[in-house]
Amino acid sequence: GEPDRPAVENFLLPVGDACKSWANLTQLMKWAFNVGASKRSLIVAFGGGALMNVTGLFASILYRGTKLIYVPTTLLAMHDVTTSLKTSICFDGRKNNIGSFYAPLKILMDIGFCRTLSRGELFSGIGELAKNAALLGGKHAEGFIEVLSSDRINSHNAGSGDEFTLDDDNLKKLLALGIEAKMTMLLHDALEKTTAMIFEYGHTMSHALEKSYGDGVLPHGIGVTYGMLSSSYAAEKLGIMTSKDREEHDELCWLLLKRWPLPEPKPTANKVISLALRDSKRGLCSENDDEISDVLLRKVGDVIPTKTNMLSKFPVSLAKEWLMTMGFLDDTKLPAEVPMSTLKVLQSQLSIPEADKTTGAV
Repeated sequence: GEPDRPAVENFLLPVGDACKSWANLTQLMKWAFNVGASKRSLIVAFGGGALMNVTGLFASILYRGTKLIYVPTTLLAMHDVTTSLKTSICFDGRKNNIGSFYAPLKILMDIGFCRTLSRGELFSGIGELAKNAALLGGKHAEGFIEVLSSDRINSHNAGSGDEFTLDDDNLKKLLALGIEAKMTMLLHDALEKTTAMIFEYGHTMSHALEKSYGDGVLPHGIGVTYGMLSSSYAAEKLGIMTSKDREEHDELCWLLLKRWPLPEPKPTANKVISLALRDSKRGLCSENDDEISDVLLRKVGDVIPTKTNMLSKFPVSLAKEWLMTMGFLDDTKLPAEVPMSTLKVLQSQLSIPEADKTTGAV
């Protein structure tokens, strides 16, 4: 006769960050016990990055660790989410503030899934690649620029450049670059506590923007790329990044963002700032009440190293100023200017040579 086949049980979760809730994690646990899951059970997560996050957390705590396989179906999940050991849910209006670190047995990828993605999902995956391009420069920046250049898109689509498609060769190129970037860093910092924390670049403002708009409105990778613009604005104001280097950095970001303007109506600046001040990384830099932190760059491919998990703290008023330049309504009275004494203290903490504090050059 035929060999016994294992029982297969299915549990469906909502799309996007809506699935990353305490309620859904609780339902997953109840379901596992109701269907008779045991230490021999195998959990297969099939879907996008948010589903990978919550399922990874579920697998990590069920019986103190249950076998797990990821089958990511989005570009973002393939190169950014499943390559990390991080798992998470969102709680109390905050992003990724409950989670664990857990390794799957296998990650199974098929780029055919990427051909089914909506424009927003595709751009979300590309946004995290823009982050890698800015952080690492070199072939990561070159590959990103090559694929995103208007001339290339026009020649492939015989159109105005408004269209955007990626053939399999370009998908494989971007996917390989993304996986290499992540795995190279995680090889030495698997729990992303030190050098691999650079991948948090742009995420403080990104998470605040995503939550202020509401789940599902602003794709995560797009939010990250806008967050990078916020951080480059702060870096220039602090004298860390020159105007020329910021222009090069921001041009890289706008290759993607010109195709995805911020949705209207925009949330108020106060709402965004209040969420940025509750970021899950808060405390690593011993921030004051009027400060936030993020990874900062001198220029593309040149990250400011710090002893605080690669994060640098800076006045939240700089983030507020950037929001104003992007058309967010000013509904509070945050200081418009950063006192020079504050700039000097920050520059000292970031180890910028005295002679170069006016330009940010090192």
